Amino acid sequence: MTLSSAALKSSPPVRKSLWIPGLFVLGFLIVIAVNGVLIYTSISSFSGLETEGAYERGLHYNQALALAAANAETGWHADPKVSDAGNTARKLEVTVTDRTGAPVTELQIEAYLVRPTNAGMDDTLALTDLGNGRYATDFTPKAMGNWELRLQAKRGDVMWQQVQRIYFR
Repeated sequence: MTLSSAALKSSPPVRKSLWIPGLFVLGFLIVIAVNGVLIYTSISSFSGLETEGAYERGLHYNQALALAAANAETGWHADPKVSDAGNTARKLEVTVTDRTGAPVTELQIEAYLVRPTNAGMDDTLALTDLGNGRYATDFTPKAMGNWELRLQAKRGDVMWQQVQRIYFR
């Protein structure tokens, strides 16, 4: 028996292809690189939203609730208005009234401007009594945009506060 010529031809050597494992490794490298960029960006741009002493504040939560109830009992309400005072300066005017709409006089009021995303820009303002329940001060905001205005007033043993969002343009 003779071998045919087709059988004598040897088949080409099997070439092992490395492009499939290479694509697999390349895909993982791309995912790792993108994750690295996202991690770096999130850490470097973290604005610092924070609560100092969160555990201690939690321990005093019932006291905070009692103070909020006492605050509501006063029935006081502040109507803050911010107007331009030239260049970047602003004027904060606050009118404080009670439940009946009568002005609340003889208060010592402080205003805290709190930047929600950046604790380093917070500012404290002392308001001057203009009479008839009106209080005012001039100030220059450290940045334009959203701010939280925290008003704290005191008259004798009575403490009162109000928090409100304001926007500077």
